[in-house]
Amino acid sequence: MPNTNSSKEVECPVCLEKRMVRTDVIFRVTKAGRPLICKGCHNRLRFAEKSHPRKGTGIKNDPGLSRTQSSYQKARYRCKIGAKHHPCYANVEFKFESMQHLIDCIGIRPEGKTLDRINPLGHYEPGNVRWATIAEQVANRLPRGYWQKKKPAEDMAT
Repeated sequence: MPNTNSSKEVECPVCLEKRMVRTDVIFRVTKAGRPLICKGCHNRLRFAEKSHPRKGTGIKNDPGLSRTQSSYQKARYRCKIGAKHHPCYANVEFKFESMQHLIDCIGIRPEGKTLDRINPLGHYEPGNVRWATIAEQVANRLPRGYWQKKKPAEDMAT
């Protein structure tokens, strides 16, 4: 069904460009008491006072902070959802209140390292986490088959 709204030519008060605007949009904007400016000018005005468009989200344009946030969120996910998928996370708790608490304990994540528990049977808590390389994490693993269910001794006798 074609749009039956009529259009009018309107001039943007900021850049003075003329464009076609639907009358229902004109009515809605004037009723709200806002100026009818084009989208490009609206975005320029909206972000003019901000140093970065994502300002206020807590993550500036800093790769270290975004890497740290990624590790923080993945560790929380492993403790909440991962227990359903793998028994090694069944009794592991995430004990950091916020990402800032994690940063205060071990600092911002360096490039090439990820979040590791020093004691693989312990929780994600202050004193038991560190930034480690893949090689350090491999050396810190429990033996193969540690989490598999063991057969009772009487079943093995038969």
